[in-house]
Amino acid sequence: MAAESEADLDRYPDQRGEILLEAAQHWHRAGNHERAIELSTEAIALGGEDGAHARITLAEVLFDCDRSADACAQLEALRRERSPSAAPYHLAAELLEERGDLEQALTWFNIAVSRLTEQEMAARDTELGLLSYANNVLAGRRRVRRTLALPADELDDSVSGLAERADEFVRAAAPPPPPREVRVLFWLRDEITRAHETWPHLVEHTDAGAYTADREKANRELADTGIARITMVPLTVAKLIDYTTRTGSDPADSDTRHACMNEIIDEGNTLTWPPPRNAPCWCGSATKYKKCCGRPTSS
Repeated sequence: MAAESEADLDRYPDQRGEILLEAAQHWHRAGNHERAIELSTEAIALGGEDGAHARITLAEVLFDCDRSADACAQLEALRRERSPSAAPYHLAAELLEERGDLEQALTWFNIAVSRLTEQEMAARDTELGLLSYANNVLAGRRRVRRTLALPADELDDSVSGLAERADEFVRAAAPPPPPREVRVLFWLRDEITRAHETWPHLVEHTDAGAYTADREKANRELADTGIARITMVPLTVAKLIDYTTRTGSDPADSDTRHACMNEIIDEGNTLTWPPPRNAPCWCGSATKYKKCCGRPTSS
């Protein structure tokens, strides 16, 4: 979908900003953060509302790349540009709310509310007012304020009660959103046989090819559900023995392996999936990813 969007750039030059933004969002979901950053930056340079929206996309990509300072700089740049539309500020508020930064989310919701036009506010008084954009923005603001345990103000009270019930209905009917990150503890390819010999009840087979193929397939399925980041945490026999010896814990216990995984993460020994195609494969084979687990499959 990202490649198809980019192919439209030459066909529809008058929609370049919109297409760049769409392609950047597709690349972000596909895990190609470098390309998403490149296209978002180009869209920002074009300016306008598409450029403002591109700053939100770029900030989200940078957050996912653990570049929080750069992401916040993009949001600050958006604030300085003073876009007349409420939409980019609303998107920034939802991004920050999703990341758990509720104080900043409320600030951005307030900015979005201040950008709502008289026409947008008046739409709340129509028959379908509960579905109006302004009511959606105000409902988001109220949601954050309630989470922060702030007393209701006049704007909170003005949100349609039907909107709240509709939101509760949608949340109950819809599946929960996927987590932003999944952490996967896995055996490096060269460790599988030794792990089986050490803990045959824990590692049931020694077919490294099948093990890594299953893991690659599972990762792709996770990515297809919308998970933005898959962090691979490599495990070795020596590491698990060292951890269980120090802690007196049982390697067969899932809580033990989870705690060991967190220690590996704290030590900084993680990999991001998928790696670049020309980078070494995540499985530890020392072969390029595109020639190892990243090879196209028919499944």
